[in-house]
Amino acid sequence: MNDMAELIDYTVDEAFRRSVDLEEISAMASLLQRYGLNVFDVYVRYIDAYRSAIASAELTDRIRCRVRPTADDLSLAQSMGFSKVAILWSNTSGPMALFKLEAALEAASAFAEEIYLFIEDISLTDPGSFDVYWSLVERYGVKRMIYSDSKSRLDPLIARGHLAELLQRAICPLEFCGANMLGLATANSLAALNAGVKHIGVSVAGVGSKGKAAMEEVLMAVKVLWKQTQGPAAHTLADDCEAILSVMNLKVPLDKAVIGRNVFAHESGIHVDGIAKNPELYEVIRPEEVGLTRKLFIGKHSGTASLKHKFREWDLELASNEAVLLLEQVREMAERRKRPINDKELMELYMRQNDLE
Repeated sequence: MNDMAELIDYTVDEAFRRSVDLEEISAMASLLQRYGLNVFDVYVRYIDAYRSAIASAELTDRIRCRVRPTADDLSLAQSMGFSKVAILWSNTSGPMALFKLEAALEAASAFAEEIYLFIEDISLTDPGSFDVYWSLVERYGVKRMIYSDSKSRLDPLIARGHLAELLQRAICPLEFCGANMLGLATANSLAALNAGVKHIGVSVAGVGSKGKAAMEEVLMAVKVLWKQTQGPAAHTLADDCEAILSVMNLKVPLDKAVIGRNVFAHESGIHVDGIAKNPELYEVIRPEEVGLTRKLFIGKHSGTASLKHKFREWDLELASNEAVLLLEQVREMAERRKRPINDKELMELYMRQNDLE
């Protein structure tokens, strides 16, 4: 994959769904733009309540308005001044209902500058099943077809092959948007990128009713796996993601991949020893790359090497015999309290052992 992928945002969609204040949504959008997310896909009904203020927030041009193929949705999108429209279409409607889709495309073409076709519930096992749509794509100048794995049916081990075959048949660019009900959205999105798809739907931490590929995971995977260094800097990524989620009253899980505060935390003795000698043994990215710091937990799984390394952080050299004695107390306390011990507790044990209190 030589070209930078474009990430399409669905975080703003979730913020509208949760009725977040418009000013905070605008601030969220600005943060997302730091990472190259310039298009926000939002379902039109989520924006209806913001009708009187949305234009003044200068978000209209950046929103791709998702609509059902109904006169009501299309009329609402037109009245609110949206120029980018994505028409939702479920393949369960059957080929006999294509006249309804065509009518929606014709109505959209009367006011939209960019038309997208958002297709759900169609199997990738037969790429030829998409052929019924290509004439409509050509007739109405559809900018991009969005393949939505809305029911999490895709397997990343086979998705690449099917998407690559679909790309060969397609007469317009493709976009992939995966649900995360089975925890495979990021994997399927990377399979899509590997197949040659250049546009991927994401949300911060994968938020959304069915989940999406996590923006931070896809962003860093592209940097690491495809060595794309020309992308946006990510040295404040963890803080920015935390700020975005906070406006929706959501917290970043401590163990959330890439941005969780404990992702770079280490406790096991041999693990810590390896990290001290060569962080790349356990860390595919450096914590500083996403604005985090490495943490060393001391607990029941720690060893003397962990203790010595911890005390070196405090400019204290711990002798081997001191480390052995201290480790016994550390493990006993950690076992009793059912958690690692904190720095204050560790220092108190050290001072008590050395009669420094």
